[in-house]
Amino acid sequence: MNEDKIWHSITRSLTGEIDNEEKSAVDDWCKKNGNRKIYSILSEIWGYNPARIIDTSTIYTKFQQKKSAHVYNQNPSSPILWYALRISAVLFLLISTIVLVNKYLPIGKSGTIVYQEIYVPKGNRTSFILPDGSKVWLSNNSKIKYPNEFDKELRELELTGEAYFEVLHDDNKPFIVTIGKNRIKVLGTKFSVTAYPEDNIVRTELVSGRILFQVHSGKDDNHYTSYEVKPLHSLVLDKTSGKLFDSEIPEGFYNYWQNGIYEFTNESLESLAQKIDRIYNMQIVFEDNSLKTKRFSGVISINDNIFTFMEAIKRTSVVPIEYRYDSNKIFIKRNIKK
Repeated sequence: MNEDKIWHSITRSLTGEIDNEEKSAVDDWCKKNGNRKIYSILSEIWGYNPARIIDTSTIYTKFQQKKSAHVYNQNPSSPILWYALRISAVLFLLISTIVLVNKYLPIGKSGTIVYQEIYVPKGNRTSFILPDGSKVWLSNNSKIKYPNEFDKELRELELTGEAYFEVLHDDNKPFIVTIGKNRIKVLGTKFSVTAYPEDNIVRTELVSGRILFQVHSGKDDNHYTSYEVKPLHSLVLDKTSGKLFDSEIPEGFYNYWQNGIYEFTNESLESLAQKIDRIYNMQIVFEDNSLKTKRFSGVISINDNIFTFMEAIKRTSVVPIEYRYDSNKIFIKRNIKK
């Protein structure tokens, strides 16, 4: 069995779909130096899902499509299909449905807290259920750390990046989302938090229920000033000035979390470039800094091709622009006609 086919057989083996011929081939492959250890690692990654993750990632969908394409169109003269399948399979196995989960095992005395850490790379999203039954939708380039079992008096987790929560109500057990030095205190509600370390703002958006945006005062580690967020409102903290800004939730809020569609109005190209980096894992490099302040309105979908979006920007820009792709970066500048 050639190299490409063996990778396909390995994925079928891990999913329990393997036939006797493929099983024999995988067994022979495992006998080669170092391969059995590789298979053992892949098997552990494939089956490890303590957070009951519901995979909605683009790469997993593509993996399934390529897999189906192979099953129904086994054309030996299609090496590109085999190569794409192999790459998708390897990527899928190594990142375990796009979400990297690190388990912090207890050491020494019994009773040590066991933590789960879930990280979603750029260009992907996922959803999962917390130990108390609350639901989380974790956005691209974001990370959550939480205990396997919440404390008897408090449900607390740490967030870096962006997430949407549907928290089960419990008067006796407040839900705390720690975001750097600040935090969100919840009793039971639907809300989102955006708190990327590199951003100058922290935003929380309340759909229903009641939350307090607790801003660290700086007096000591446990001193906060609390601000109540109104339902269907957004509260934004400027980390530089310390000022807070209240506004209504934008119309596209639900579309973003439910369908992966980001609707923007009069937003600067610099701000959009930052979102593009996270959504598509593609860095925008400005060769003309004056373009950063140019404003656009439109829609970004996580399922769209990045170049479809760039063409839309190019066609709708008041200032003629051009772009080029190189090494996972898109370089953009004014199109100066000679």
